[in-house]
Amino acid sequence: MKSRNVLLTFGIIGVVFSSQTFAAGWVNKNIAQGTSPGANYYVSMLVDHEFGDKNYQAYLCRENDRSDGLTNVGKAIVRKGQPLSTAVCYIPWDGKEYKRTENFDLFNAGGFKWVGPNDNTGPSGGYANYFSSGWAYDIHLDSYAFGPDRIGAPIFACLDGRTATVGKLIYTQIGSDLVGRCYVPMGGREHVVLYPNYAKLVSGPLKP
Repeated sequence: MKSRNVLLTFGIIGVVFSSQTFAAGWVNKNIAQGTSPGANYYVSMLVDHEFGDKNYQAYLCRENDRSDGLTNVGKAIVRKGQPLSTAVCYIPWDGKEYKRTENFDLFNAGGFKWVGPNDNTGPSGGYANYFSSGWAYDIHLDSYAFGPDRIGAPIFACLDGRTATVGKLIYTQIGSDLVGRCYVPMGGREHVVLYPNYAKLVSGPLKP
């Protein structure tokens, strides 16, 4: 994957950052009890609006009832003031947006931040070489990785830099390069956000 220096600027406010340092993991949406680290089974609210609508908040979700061993992730939306058990999960898949009201988990990212496609800041800093499906490419050392997807590759969390919509980041072969593409669910469709118009979710507290 070619190296480029990119400054990613978000035109929509409301992207959330966290300096808390707690273990990451998935929590069933029916037992999730809050977004504060002091709450039992807390999860991470990643964006404090949904496409500019401040009445909603966005989370990362995954299906938890697959029998094929694969993973798919998307965005979960909760109306402000409502319990997390009312969350609805939207999965981008094969050009469509799939809505789920049950059988999904919400992500607790612990400490996290959003970085540009080639931003190497973070507690670990830099990149590690990752091998998947016979290809090698660089992954931010602090990236949260999920999956595998249907071809055995890892899935990462991303944010559309234009709409601040949460989605999934997958690397695909384009010629001799592996190129990252951010897939976000919106309006009944799966939208593809091309490099460099997305950010990646990585772990760790913000640097001063």
